[in-house]
Amino acid sequence: MPMSTILVAILLLIVVFVAASLVLSRATHEVGSARDTEYLELEGDWIRYSVTGGGPPVVLVHGWLSSSRIWDLLVARLARNFTVYTLDLSGFGDSDKPISGYGVRNGSRLLYAFCAHFGLTHAAVVGHDLGGAMATKLAADHPDLVSRLVLVATPPDEDQIDLPTLLWLATLPVIGSVFYTLGRFWKPLRRLWMRPFVLDPEDLTEEVVDDAGKSTPAAISKTLGVTRREISRGRLVRQAGIIKGPILVIAGEEDQIVDPQGANEWARTLSAEVVFLNECGHLPMLERTGEFNAQVLAFLTGDPSHLDAIPEPPEEMTAEDVAEAPEEPSPPTRSEPASPEPGTTDPGEPPTVTRKRDGGYPPRDRDPGRVEANRSDAPDPTADQHLERFTPTEGDDAEKRPRFPGGSGDDAIVPDLPENLFEWPDSLKESRPWNRPHETDRQAQEERSEGADPEDPENGPRS
Repeated sequence: MPMSTILVAILLLIVVFVAASLVLSRATHEVGSARDTEYLELEGDWIRYSVTGGGPPVVLVHGWLSSSRIWDLLVARLARNFTVYTLDLSGFGDSDKPISGYGVRNGSRLLYAFCAHFGLTHAAVVGHDLGGAMATKLAADHPDLVSRLVLVATPPDEDQIDLPTLLWLATLPVIGSVFYTLGRFWKPLRRLWMRPFVLDPEDLTEEVVDDAGKSTPAAISKTLGVTRREISRGRLVRQAGIIKGPILVIAGEEDQIVDPQGANEWARTLSAEVVFLNECGHLPMLERTGEFNAQVLAFLTGDPSHLDAIPEPPEEMTAEDVAEAPEEPSPPTRSEPASPEPGTTDPGEPPTVTRKRDGGYPPRDRDPGRVEANRSDAPDPTADQHLERFTPTEGDDAEKRPRFPGGSGDDAIVPDLPENLFEWPDSLKESRPWNRPHETDRQAQEERSEGADPEDPENGPRS
């Protein structure tokens, strides 16, 4: 094949590719047969919305490549206390997707028209991603409209935005239209686009993947491009300095799309409250739903008790932490050293055993009479099953033999320390050993023997 034919074929492919890109980049989408209960005509476009709950108004604004469905879990929680308004921004979700009219300024105008339609004043506004930038512009331009502002993973400057390579290709001029159109019809590619948005792949829902393919090349590229110019060099942050209402900034510490350190720039300018969510990416409303909802609810209601419901994740200890951890001190015995471990005691010198009483350990020099007065005389039905753990030691000096606190001179104690010693009832302190009968018992037996009837088979005393 001659070289000229190859060059002509290549040129034709380039022309077809560029022509397709130009056509796709100017593609639009209009909602057909929109129902009045779900759509509003705002700024010349049909906008899908929903209203849920009852109470003070809260407006939720989604971000780039998303839709109002991202708020479903938060809506279910807030609807108990608030009237929650959600909408699909122009160019995303199920709303119209015109050829132009994107960016922070146009998005702010859309939000103002949306609030004006419902007559909202002093409403709380929650914005995610680029939707947070639009909500900030709305609060700065109309301070009487926004009472409280929540910014979720919102970039304060264009340098804070970092897209994955495959998604960045879909935003390029000319060729980006072809890449995005390919992703709209090929779900695995959309999943690769959205995978960096979450830290755990299990948190990437099907709704998020589907919403990424509902836009148009013009909507995604122009929304991102215009927004970057509008927030560059800190323009939006400086304008937001006039906001006087309370502001909450939420960021995921593992966010790969918007630098989480950008939250500090918002805090320096707005004196906002900043919350960083551990082990969380760009979608905290899906990745850390419970903690995220509690933070938003506590901020909107002004009631910090909602934060008490947040479960604290257990801290995992590494091998180094275990090795460096200090040993737990032995239970305090006041005037006595801690008892040695079972099985390590010298048989010739049994350990001194002190029983736990009322959460503490009595001193050995306690008044015996007072100890006897504090004893419980109630019989313990479980005492017998514990007595078999005693093993008397023969031949030991009685003076060296350990006693119970307040016990009598005939109380014998085993040299081995039982494992469940401190769980035994106090009534065991009055127990007597088996193989060492008490002197009174021995005398009673002798008296019975002297007065017994030799003809009585029972050898009992005469009546």
